[in-house]
Amino acid sequence: MALTTSATRPTAAQPIRRFMRRAIATLSLSCVTGGLFMAPVLAQPPAVGRTEPANTPQTLADGVYLYGQSQQPDQLGSAYLVFEVEQQQAVGAFYMPHSSFDCFSGQVRPNRLDLSVVSSYEQTVHSYSVAIETPATLVAGPAASEFTLVGFHSLQPDAQDYDILATCQADFAQR
Repeated sequence: MALTTSATRPTAAQPIRRFMRRAIATLSLSCVTGGLFMAPVLAQPPAVGRTEPANTPQTLADGVYLYGQSQQPDQLGSAYLVFEVEQQQAVGAFYMPHSSFDCFSGQVRPNRLDLSVVSSYEQTVHSYSVAIETPATLVAGPAASEFTLVGFHSLQPDAQDYDILATCQADFAQR
């Protein structure tokens, strides 16, 4: 099931779709290649049965977030990540402007987002982790909800971001 709309996809979107498919297909090589979108990531999910310490501060408050490779929204050639967090569970999408997007769901950890990314064309699922960097001065305090995704810039989501997010949320609700 392709998650694109013909109204927002330019006719020259074929190279972008190939890029996204190739990027998702090479997730397991992300550590070697510098990450899906040139962001350092963890190549392997955490070991089964491993838990985070109970006193570890929460790194991500409930809410909707948008991060991009570019400091500006809607820049062609830049990758973006929109997601919502509820009780340390994340649902969202990786996308490039005027192209398709790949939905994901996952869990927020103190130092990473552990995600299962669904390729919009092949409907295959790939494990992927995005590193979270929390400023050391905040880790010990109650304001530990400030963080950055390594390789991305924090942005404000707009109506299109909320539309993409709603599509992914609906898709995961049906699974």
